[in-house]
Amino acid sequence: MRPITLDHRGRTVRGWELGTDEPGRPAVLLVHGFGSTDTGGQQLFVQTARRLHEHGAVVRSYSRLGHGTSDGEFADITIGDEVDQVESMIRTLAADAGAPVHVVAHSLGAVESATAAARVPELVASLTLWSPAGVVVDDIASKDEIQGQPLAPAREQGYFDFGGMALGTAFIDEVTAGLDVYAGIDRYTGPAEVLHGTADQIVPLSYGERYGEVLPRAAFTPVEGADHGWSSVPFRRLLLDRLVAFVGLADGS
Repeated sequence: MRPITLDHRGRTVRGWELGTDEPGRPAVLLVHGFGSTDTGGQQLFVQTARRLHEHGAVVRSYSRLGHGTSDGEFADITIGDEVDQVESMIRTLAADAGAPVHVVAHSLGAVESATAAARVPELVASLTLWSPAGVVVDDIASKDEIQGQPLAPAREQGYFDFGGMALGTAFIDEVTAGLDVYAGIDRYTGPAEVLHGTADQIVPLSYGERYGEVLPRAAFTPVEGADHGWSSVPFRRLLLDRLVAFVGLADGS
């Protein structure tokens, strides 16, 4: 595993790569969720990368700007800019690998990855979405809240307190201006798989179902009892078994 960087409009996005870019080797990009980092919650992405690497894949994961050790502040993030970052990650990995890449994303990262994949469908070999969090847009636009917390104090003090990280109002303003996270994602017509836990208390199951409906070649699978973070050893095993098979690595290729 080695550190990697990516320039995004003069700021440095930092992450890591497991494996080496070689001709014919499958390449996988991991995209984390809201407020998370390149390792994923409870090392979800570390576990994912190691499993994929065992089957011959090269895997990259970045912390987006304002997350982890990357440049920027959490206060400045917006969904639109994060989609741009994910698109750049896809373009860079595809260029280095010399082939389309597999994109695996969780939560808000899954929302952003679907949009990014639709921009460069020719560079995406497959799209895997775990617990896509389209609910954040509906919560802000319709309920004036994020994960059950009201947004009124954020407007008064200029930031939303997300567990000790200050989220700026630009994120909120972008959503209330009419952001549609489903618009155009059907331009990605490659293979897609959506998995969502029935016990997800952050993102209702219906959001995973919607991605399964909107993406033309998506297969949607509800996983009985799984939470948003897939927080048990059996659920992690299920996710990774499904992923290895879906991206065509089950035979060890």
